[in-house]
This record gives sequence, structure tokens and C-alpha cells, in this order.
Amino acid sequence: MKQTWGIIGLGWLGQKLAEHLSQKGIENWGTRSQDFDWGCDDFPNKSCDVLFLNTPPLVQINPEDFVAKIPTGDYRRIIFISSISVYGGQAGSITEQTPAMPTTDSARWLVAVETLLGQKFSGPLTVIRPGGLIGGDRHPAKSLSQSQRPCAGNSAVNLIHRDDLVQIIWAAAQAESALPVINAVTPFHPVKKEYYGEWTAARGMAPILFTDVQEPSKVVGSDVLAKIYPGWLRPRLD
Repeated sequence: MKQTWGIIGLGWLGQKLAEHLSQKGIENWGTRSQDFDWGCDDFPNKSCDVLFLNTPPLVQINPEDFVAKIPTGDYRRIIFISSISVYGGQAGSITEQTPAMPTTDSARWLVAVETLLGQKFSGPLTVIRPGGLIGGDRHPAKSLSQSQRPCAGNSAVNLIHRDDLVQIIWAAAQAESALPVINAVTPFHPVKKEYYGEWTAARGMAPILFTDVQEPSKVVGSDVLAKIYPGWLRPRLD
């Protein structure tokens, strides 16, 4: 099937997605923060079958204004990258059926945009809520080792490698019908003191300062992901 993708946000994730599409011979175009400003620029006047929206939470922009700027069109799929932060501090097992309970400004902004996009583009919309992102030189253990900020060692990790997330984005776009929400988290949830500790030790990095404080711990899973993405490239987050 011939497709054209529009990628709003050619950054750490969007650029890898564009490379993946190009390798498949899929036509794509994209924007970077330096050439498209949501606050003052017009939306790109280019057509696409799949519109991929990948920006950090733009809390300085009203969610209604953010969504209003996106033109209506004959989209096969619109994919919005959100975050598992929308679940807030809820503990235990989290799935797509768990209600969002955002506790930060950025998470509240994401929930508002998700809702408004659903009202405007209900048919083709898929919201993907990734866990913590790793890949390249990006890893929470690295920043914790460098900063020496205390970390609750008994909490479970909810992460995903960029390689898997790119594959999930592609799979979501090819699904016969749009899945409204997908939690994109690798089904591998060791506690942080084990996984982060092993990760930093293997790289000769400074040990992380773990605390034994019992904070609410959640394990984010998915009821729908296995239908479109049964295998994982990085099942143990290596």
C-alpha cells in the first residue's frame, strides 16, 4: 500500500522513524523545532496518509489551540505520542483500561490533547503512551549515576527501547482499524536497584544512590499491544 507520512517532530524519536520509513521505501516529510513553531507558524501545507504527532508537552500552548491548528483531512491514521505519566501515581497493574489521573502540568496537558484529538479525529486516531525511553545515549540510569539524585530502588521499571517503539508506531499505522490507546512498555519490570545497578556496573559508571523508601509502584502493561506487536527487539531492555 502506497503511503506518505508526515512527521511533526523530527527529533530523537521522529528521526529514527523517518529513517525506518525511508528504508521501507515509504515517502515521508517532517518538521523540526527550528522550522515549525506551534505557537506562531502555520501547519505545514503538505498532504499525508499518516500524520505522526511527536512533540514534548507544550504547556505554554492551550490544548484547544494546539489541536485546532491540525487540519482535517483524509487521514488513514493519526498517531499522537503521549506518555504513561498520564496515569499519575496510581500503583499496581496499569492497562489501557485504567483511567488517566495526571498529577503534573505536562501530564494534564497530554490528557487534554488526547481528549480533544479524539473528539476531532475519532476514527483514525491512535494514542501511544510510551514508558520511559531508552536508546542511543539516553537512559535513566545514566542520568541518575551522573546526578546522584536519590532513586526509589524498589520501584519497578516501565521502559521501552526506541527500536521497539519505532516498530510499534509502524505496526499501529498498518493495523486494519485504529486502536484508540496503546501502552507501549516493554513487558520486563525488574526493580530499579537491580536493573539500573546492573546497567551502570556493566559500564563502569558510578553507583546510583538508591533509597529503600517504599513508594507506590506501578507495572504498566497492555491489553492490545500483543495483537499488533507480538515480538520484541529489546525484550530485556539491553
